[in-house]
Amino acid sequence: MAEVIFILVAPARGENVGAAARAMKTMGFERLRVVGSEAHKSEQASWVAHGSQGILEQAEAFNTLAEALSDVDLSLATTARRRGDKRRLHTPAEAARQVETLAGSLARVALVFGCEESGLSNEDLALVDLLTTIPLVNPYPSLNLGQAIMLYAYEFSQARLEGETTADAGQFVALKQRSQALLDRLGVDEAEPLRRWCADSLGTLSQRDVAMLHLLIGDIEKRITK
Repeated sequence: MAEVIFILVAPARGENVGAAARAMKTMGFERLRVVGSEAHKSEQASWVAHGSQGILEQAEAFNTLAEALSDVDLSLATTARRRGDKRRLHTPAEAARQVETLAGSLARVALVFGCEESGLSNEDLALVDLLTTIPLVNPYPSLNLGQAIMLYAYEFSQARLEGETTADAGQFVALKQRSQALLDRLGVDEAEPLRRWCADSLGTLSQRDVAMLHLLIGDIEKRITK
């Protein structure tokens, strides 16, 4: 089955990390990674976790988000809607359905949350495959970290991610690597919009699309090699 990992980037308050662990436990998730913070080790985190301390004790710590994502097949970041942002934004329910669609091609999925005050940086957002946002009727007061994680944990607990890992597991990551390598060979600059469009679009594919694009890229590679 596709394993769901929750990643907290630079959380500032132990209470919020404890609330996150409690929300995860309630919805059946256990894998927590923390980037650039030791808030999960605080007494406040343990107190608020209330029965979910095991998640805090087993949490993995990383210095950078890139390191935390190094073994992840598909990553999704939570962000507020920003003016001028051209990347597609998915609701939590849409994100869960997309992961369900690709589940047979994935081994690990990560949900990435930013720090309480400022969220994720543009550099961090550039590392993930899909962006998600919670469509609030009134953005103030906004949801706190624990509430946001509970909402995503609920949606992903409803997705059909169970079952045996299929022979297609890892094909999504392979497709990302092949597509980037092809763009390199075609001389598409890193700053060109086509790069970002390709990266965003890959995350919205179905499992069948992944297989078909592997065939297409293979044909293109043969043509440009001749």
